[in-house]
Amino acid sequence: MTEENKTTKAITHLLEQTQEGVLKWRVSDPDNDLAQGADTIVDVMYVTVKEGRVLRLYSFQFRSYTDEDKWHWEDGIALELSDPQKMSWWRFPRHAVIGDLLEAVKFKTVGVDTFIDKLIAEKDKPF
Repeated sequence: MTEENKTTKAITHLLEQTQEGVLKWRVSDPDNDLAQGADTIVDVMYVTVKEGRVLRLYSFQFRSYTDEDKWHWEDGIALELSDPQKMSWWRFPRHAVIGDLLEAVKFKTVGVDTFIDKLIAEKDKPF
């Protein structure tokens, strides 16, 4: 199995465990290594622990320079392994499944499924 296939399989496994509620994520402010630069913006970060490793997941905007004084903002999503001191060890390569993972994490951490269940139950109650 190639490294790319192994990485895809690992991210997909995280996605499935998140959707099933097995893997719990929490919302966190960006760690110091992410909050210090002017060229990268991270608003919110999601954190979990898997196999004794800290995983950080976040969307970010970064300045992409086309010339010394010309730049534009680009978007990205990062899934990283970090150390207990909250410094990045390794970032997973870009992959479309990471975007799916971020959406699933947002869905679970905000409690969208519970909200929808309550709305449906409310509709089914007689007046």
